[in-house]
Amino acid sequence: MDNLRRSLDELEKEAWNPKPSMLESIPVEVELKPFERGEASGKHARALHTQSLNGPWQMAHGKEEKDRLDPFYQWEDAIWADIPCSVHTALLKAGVIQDPTCGLQDKEARAYSYKEWWFKKEFVLEDGKNLDSLCFDGICYYGKVWLNGCYLGEHRGMFGRAQFDVSEILSKKNILIVKIENSPANPKPMSEYMDNDEGWHDGVVINCIYGWHYACLPSRGIWQGVCLKESAQSVFCEPPLIAAVDTSAGIVDICLKIHGLCGNAEVYAEILGKNHNGPGGCLHYEHTSNEDISEVHLRVRIPDPRLWWPNDHGEQNLYELRLSFKPAEGKGQYFNTTFGIRTIEMGTLPGGPYEDKHNWTFIVNGKPMFVKGSNWCTLDVLLRFQEENYRRFLTLAKDQHIQLLRAWGGGMPELDIFYDLCDELGIMVMQEWPTCWDSQKDQPFDELEETVLVHMPRLRSHPSLIMWCGGNESKEADGPAMDMMARYAYELDGSRTFHRTSPWGGALHNYATYWDMEDIDVSLNLHAPFMGEFGMASAPNKNSVYRYVPEEEREIWPPERFGSFGHHTPRFNQLEPNDMEHLSKRVPEFTDNHTMDDFIWATQMAQASAIRHTLESYRCNWPYSTGICYYKLTDVYPACSWSTVDYYGVPKLSYFVIKESYKPFHGCLLFQSLRIRENLKAPVFLLDDAGFMTSGSDEYKNCKVSVFAYDDKFNLIKESGYEINAEGKTVQKLGYFELEKESVKDSPIFLYVKTECMGKKKDSTFYWL
Repeated sequence: MDNLRRSLDELEKEAWNPKPSMLESIPVEVELKPFERGEASGKHARALHTQSLNGPWQMAHGKEEKDRLDPFYQWEDAIWADIPCSVHTALLKAGVIQDPTCGLQDKEARAYSYKEWWFKKEFVLEDGKNLDSLCFDGICYYGKVWLNGCYLGEHRGMFGRAQFDVSEILSKKNILIVKIENSPANPKPMSEYMDNDEGWHDGVVINCIYGWHYACLPSRGIWQGVCLKESAQSVFCEPPLIAAVDTSAGIVDICLKIHGLCGNAEVYAEILGKNHNGPGGCLHYEHTSNEDISEVHLRVRIPDPRLWWPNDHGEQNLYELRLSFKPAEGKGQYFNTTFGIRTIEMGTLPGGPYEDKHNWTFIVNGKPMFVKGSNWCTLDVLLRFQEENYRRFLTLAKDQHIQLLRAWGGGMPELDIFYDLCDELGIMVMQEWPTCWDSQKDQPFDELEETVLVHMPRLRSHPSLIMWCGGNESKEADGPAMDMMARYAYELDGSRTFHRTSPWGGALHNYATYWDMEDIDVSLNLHAPFMGEFGMASAPNKNSVYRYVPEEEREIWPPERFGSFGHHTPRFNQLEPNDMEHLSKRVPEFTDNHTMDDFIWATQMAQASAIRHTLESYRCNWPYSTGICYYKLTDVYPACSWSTVDYYGVPKLSYFVIKESYKPFHGCLLFQSLRIRENLKAPVFLLDDAGFMTSGSDEYKNCKVSVFAYDDKFNLIKESGYEINAEGKTVQKLGYFELEKESVKDSPIFLYVKTECMGKKKDSTFYWL
């Protein structure tokens, strides 16, 4: 009968009934011929021309439309905005507002979210370029556009792409004007001190900066790039979809969707290693069609394939596809796409499949693995998305042994630089669309659909992307918008699965130790096939606190309820019980003192305690538990929060404890409580995610785990050793460490766990009880 059961994945896909993906069509096998690396083939199509319109624009608010559009009207009230940027970033740079991330200054800055903003760019058309299309990669939120006095149209939605035909309007000298309307906006302050805006339900935006997640500063502006482009016109090809089929044989599929072709076209492509010297090759293919839309599905074999692996499991080898589409009639196109040779499957849980659970076993390149993760929050409330910041946080994630980031629905479809770095660093991504708590039922359908249609083709060939998800914490994750997102995941991609929301189908979110103020021991005893969110909030380090708390408030402790320290908490220290009550509940568990230093240290210790044991418990429960994502790695705003790396990029104490718990070769103990209420009997485990003991390396022979117990004076109470089975399982239970309660009295206990191989220390960690 088990053979007749089907998983929730299969049942949901059947209900959505998507059209076939290009990957499901019959492929044409094409030979990949050798070529000389660096040789100019001369066979590529010319890349379509572009001209960037980024850089200094004039920005102002108010005045009548007729004045702003008058070519002779002087914008004497304007400041300079360095596009792409948000309105608030430009105001801050010009000195109009104070830094809204500091003190209580966000309230002053917030008023500028509710104005109409005008942007003007005067530019000269570059010679020798056939430019006919004006493209905006991101307007937030509702923009109207004029070029040389001609109204081009409008666009709504933060993540869509506004594109206008300007072939009959462009001249040598041009004036481009954009008006940003005050939308979406529905301010609903919860108190005199706590602003909140429900307008995000009426649009598609980064919603975690509308008041519910440390900041209420709704975004406005031209936040992504602007350029003129040469269009492909009537015959054009969509960006390629690239997916590995067989990693051992190096078999890769390349799919193209072509519009308007009436006759013949040539596809020429080169494949070469991007960060390695593995062999590649080139291919030719002739395609003929008289249909409005046609598809090309090519299958190639890459010699001596170099695989892409997640962090701690191997190298992150990347390839580059340089592909030209050249129709006999019309303009050619050139694409340069990074991809990796890797497969991702979701296998059944033990005893499955289950009709009420997803297939939660992550199988990468045919290898089932436990996945260690965190949640990813949009990096900056002011939309300053510099590459160096992404590299800082993602490098910290890699160093913490993170293999998966859940780009959750409170944020955005992440930028190219995020995915490029995740490809480079071996960090897998679950990408959610920007919906939360069933907002997909309220948000404009066409804006959500455009968001998916724009970003799914942009992201789908990244090896780091392993799952699409409809949004965050929707109890009724259904409706037309959810169905649309699901169908597109299988139609436009088809190489990875789709989940409606998290938690769903065997995933768990739990904040009992924070919101419900339950004992930390609750976190030690959480169980589910997959943990999507859980955590504990803590204060940032003191130097970081001093960056957002004004000098005159730093010596006030306990802080005033409506001062800067309390304002920079998850709910602005407002709702009862307030945030400081939630945070302060943990302090007596770690210290008797009452200073800011003690508060910071104790809350960070509580965060480390509430998270690390759950991580290790889930790892030890493999294969019944298959992965875990603590909440969270990053912050959108400086505050006491759940992040383990604060807004400024400074790791907290918990970051380093979790780093120990996530090591691929790790000896650990499991506890049901942080208190010794009776005789202690803690299971001892060795975790070997990367298979070091079966690698054949002499470094990982003759291994053992030793456990040492100390009292509060660091006097040794007991020592035990455990031999490790050489068969090298991913999870080995070695026995128990036992301690009689009478031997410890009422003293705090410190436990030190050391793992050695060939007499050399390979891992160590410590616990506090």
